[in-house]
Amino acid sequence: MREDAALACRGSGVETVSSWARPDERPGARSDARPVARAKGRGSRSLLLGLLALAAVFTGSCSGIDEPAVTTIDMEDNAFSREVTRIGVGEAVRFRNRGLVPHNAIDLDGAWSTGEVAGGGPADVMAPEEEVTITFTEPGVHTFYCSLHAPSDASAGMVATLVVGEVAFQAAGEDAPDDPVTGWTGVTREVPSEHPTIQNAVDAADPGDLVLIAPAPERPEHLAADGSYVYKEQVDVTTPYLTIRGTDRNEVIVDAEHQRPLGINVVAADGVAVENLTVRNATANGIYWTSLTGYRGSYLTAYNNAIYGIYAFDATDGLFEHSYASGSKDAAFYIGQCDPCDAVITDVLAENNGMGYSGTNSSEVFIVDSVWRHNVSGIVPNTLDSQREAPFGRVTIAGNLIHDNDSREAPALGLQWSAFGNGVLLTGGLDSLVERNRIVNHERSGVTAGPNLSRNFWMTGGHVVRDNVIEASGYGDLVLAGPALGGSCFSGNTPSRTVPTGLESVAGCGPDAVAGAHAAPADPDRGPFRLPSRQDLAPTLSFIGLVAEGEFGLQPDNDHRDTPVPPDQPPLPDGADAPVVPAVDVFATHDLDLAAITVPELPPEVTVGRSSVATVGDVPFGLGGFSALYGVLGWLAPFALVAGWMGLSLVDLARREELTVGTRAGWTAGVMLVPFVGAPAYLLVGGSALPRWLRLMTVLGASLVALVLLGIAVIVGGLL
Repeated sequence: MREDAALACRGSGVETVSSWARPDERPGARSDARPVARAKGRGSRSLLLGLLALAAVFTGSCSGIDEPAVTTIDMEDNAFSREVTRIGVGEAVRFRNRGLVPHNAIDLDGAWSTGEVAGGGPADVMAPEEEVTITFTEPGVHTFYCSLHAPSDASAGMVATLVVGEVAFQAAGEDAPDDPVTGWTGVTREVPSEHPTIQNAVDAADPGDLVLIAPAPERPEHLAADGSYVYKEQVDVTTPYLTIRGTDRNEVIVDAEHQRPLGINVVAADGVAVENLTVRNATANGIYWTSLTGYRGSYLTAYNNAIYGIYAFDATDGLFEHSYASGSKDAAFYIGQCDPCDAVITDVLAENNGMGYSGTNSSEVFIVDSVWRHNVSGIVPNTLDSQREAPFGRVTIAGNLIHDNDSREAPALGLQWSAFGNGVLLTGGLDSLVERNRIVNHERSGVTAGPNLSRNFWMTGGHVVRDNVIEASGYGDLVLAGPALGGSCFSGNTPSRTVPTGLESVAGCGPDAVAGAHAAPADPDRGPFRLPSRQDLAPTLSFIGLVAEGEFGLQPDNDHRDTPVPPDQPPLPDGADAPVVPAVDVFATHDLDLAAITVPELPPEVTVGRSSVATVGDVPFGLGGFSALYGVLGWLAPFALVAGWMGLSLVDLARREELTVGTRAGWTAGVMLVPFVGAPAYLLVGGSALPRWLRLMTVLGASLVALVLLGIAVIVGGLL
């Protein structure tokens, strides 16, 4: 998608900037226009900006662009991608038409519309692939709708809500109780005996009620293609403090039939618990909580949902427990855009997904006592500018069994492919703890801490990685990818190879190292041996190679709908008769004993069997493809040039008898101590006796050739 800034205007607390992508009709940019961020994949400028960021790295700063934070709301056919979106004052929303037909977005009170932003009338539409960006400068709540797919009173259809600033908002509106409902009302809304659909029961329920769902009736309208009887609906929940429970986890199935975006959708409704049922075949997310406080997902199964399985966004005070998710192209479990999240994931199983866990800009999260296997990648906290609350930080990952997360059969999006082959990948965040996990059989790494590029370049630092059992990692059991901030430490693990070499020796943790969720201020306590944290650019270039593979279409293309149906999963103890507890003060009441967590045993069916790949200068030649190519061009080639420059310079200096001892010593020190500057400077201006053409070709010509080759690789790899 191309980017062009156009119209800018102010009024009603809204500043608007439009961006057009229609190839045959694009208005010219005015002199006061500002650029709008690209809509292409997040990894698209990774290599060049990553290398340019090196200068900022050594000063400990992050490079960035002085732009407001931008949140994207996609216009899909007949629905907006987010029913409730929260942004800060001064932040922007990018409305992007991803449907097949025209759409627009019109504020119910007439304060703004995408048509007016584009220079037309309020009801003017956006063609597919067009986008409009609006910056909101005052707090408030905006209901907006598409005039083609909703009535003018926004009472139904393609309607959504935008909350700007710290404004109290509950989807239930005036019907929401003033105080949290902490106990069961004693009222049970039964499906299907009293209510024919789950949605009907949810709509009839009051805060504190139980919606109890029996298996779908064995009638033709409930019959699915696989012969099971299911509820063919998307359940939208806007009433707070409900408990939605199946009587049988494996037989109560909400089936989106690969037609509806969501299975169960909890929007701005605090305190909703969903328990003991299965959700499958959504075109977006299986079970989704957003813009709320208090949520719990217990004994849930989510499979073959296209994007996420079990998902909380812009939500705090939550728990995912005793649950299973597979067949999602992004992540099985996701917690995003919250600080503090005050969330726990425990006793879950994620397999056959793009990522087992993804947590964008989520801090104060515990991920414990769970199994992550056969995903494209395992546990991936990350930082992106596409969401608020960057960077992520203070995540605790403890007591997990993480193995064989290098699947080429699992479904994955292009961005997820860039994380391929890693057990734990800490990208662009701070102060997290990885402790007492068993991490086995990964093509790339057991644990990697490294940077991430979005609109800003986010470096990593302050992590404590200790007392893990890590085996059979093809590239490195422990990897610190540069550019990196200081403060990360590694101790008590079982690495056979680290990148850079000797990582636990030069960046070890002291006995009082502190990091992770709800811990004291992070301190690696590196002890008396305090070298600066070592870091290595080679693994970053290797990961960028995966970005290039995704951009170039070289990743496996697996359909999430083909993921195997999981076996039956353990049910909620006591089933329908279990206590009814709304999701209030979830984090505070959850019994989390970190001290009792131990390294899990290796199951007998898991064989430790990944071989180390061949590396040269930490470039993984054994991984092949773009990973090796970018490592050679971006890492080895510069050092090869320096070695050549130094060799020529030192040989020439040894032959120059006319130089004084001091001059010769000075040039020799410059060449050896400042090799990227000293050697080229000597060859170009130091009076070398070598032929001028040789010096120019060696310094300028060879550098130009290396840059041209790198540029070709960047373009061919789809990074520009």
